[in-house]
Amino acid sequence: MELQEYHVKRIFKAAGLPVLKGYIAYTPTEAVTVATKLGKGPYFLKAQMVGESACYGSLLSVGCAERGCTCVTDKSEVFSHAATLLGHPDWLKNASPLFEVQKLYIEQGVNEAEEIGSLVFRVNFEKQCFYLTLAPKGKKITSFALKKGLDTQVIEKASKLFGKKFASKMTTLLKKAYKLFRFYGAVAVELSPIVKLKDGSLKVIDGRLVFDPDSTHKFPELVPLIESRVGKERERLARQNHFRFLGLGGNIACVVNGMGLGWATVDLIQKKGGKVGALLDIGTEPTKETVTKALKLVLSEPSVDGVLVNIFGGVTRCD
Repeated sequence: MELQEYHVKRIFKAAGLPVLKGYIAYTPTEAVTVATKLGKGPYFLKAQMVGESACYGSLLSVGCAERGCTCVTDKSEVFSHAATLLGHPDWLKNASPLFEVQKLYIEQGVNEAEEIGSLVFRVNFEKQCFYLTLAPKGKKITSFALKKGLDTQVIEKASKLFGKKFASKMTTLLKKAYKLFRFYGAVAVELSPIVKLKDGSLKVIDGRLVFDPDSTHKFPELVPLIESRVGKERERLARQNHFRFLGLGGNIACVVNGMGLGWATVDLIQKKGGKVGALLDIGTEPTKETVTKALKLVLSEPSVDGVLVNIFGGVTRCD
């Protein structure tokens, strides 16, 4: 589960990470207003769609126009370029007809920036520990297993990989990114790329925040920010109403309380020759309103012919 870039940048900024100044725009006219507010160009125009941007992790150069990303130097160019990015642009013509660019993130771009590399904190589920992976520009990728957290020894080794002149600034970035990673219990926090500006300061040009969907109950403020990939609208609606939904393509829907029970039910149906079309987990303490919304969601699936309700009594009130 990921957030779109403009949400990520806002969270990064709140965590003290140095990001570019930017605002969201829904129309070409709003894009021009944002550019005026930002001041002098260049301007980065980025289509906001989960999983569809080709410019992720790269520093845009003036005049480039990749899939959903453009960099222009003058405010007079913003309107026309914004118009080509919004709606159903040419670069989306081979995608699902449901794909539509509804908003752009407009950032104040940078000139003469030197890319110095990237870093990512992530959870290694197989080894049950945290990992820090560093990719200094022009050097080999190095990973550290954080069995004792981000201790002083790891910080010193990691910072030095980017060179002595960046060691102090990278130490600061590492500490702030790790604090953010642990605070949200994220699956991954990535800063990519990190660049040096003419004044010697560092900026995080792009980044990712990846969450486990099960962790959102701890941070309900994140739920409205989750914007799903196309075809996953029902999953998003389910998350916003505190239950889980998975579309699976068959014609039998399963309504359960607990994903362990859910997958066991799916296995049993398939073993008997059935095909599951949807798996819906209402949780252990649903309200009448939750169950009503959940069942309406299941019954809205056009492929579903029937519903198997398998609720484990003693955990959830079956009535």
